[in-house]
Amino acid sequence: MNLNLPIHHIGVACKNLEKEREIFYKLGFIKEADFIDERQGVKGEFIIPKDNNFPQYRFELLSNLNEKGVLDNYLKNKIKMYHIAYESKNIQKDLDILSTGGGFW
Repeated sequence: MNLNLPIHHIGVACKNLEKEREIFYKLGFIKEADFIDERQGVKGEFIIPKDNNFPQYRFELLSNLNEKGVLDNYLKNKIKMYHIAYESKNIQKDLDILSTGGGFW
């Protein structure tokens, strides 16, 4: 059985969200939404292409809320694009399919 998991976004670790945002805006992106996640200690912004003629994909720009945080190791190792998030309609079913497909987990 195949999974139907569209990509929701690609996560980008940022030292300075405001500076990164400006670069992406110059590349033709606009803000879709922003958020603060106190539990993970990050603030973020979803951005999408402003031109509808381009494929609609989304980046999630993330930066630490505090001086030290969950993104430190990625930033220290110069890893910018550090996760791909998929969208699931039924996470338990999708995990069951993945776990029976040859020992993925």
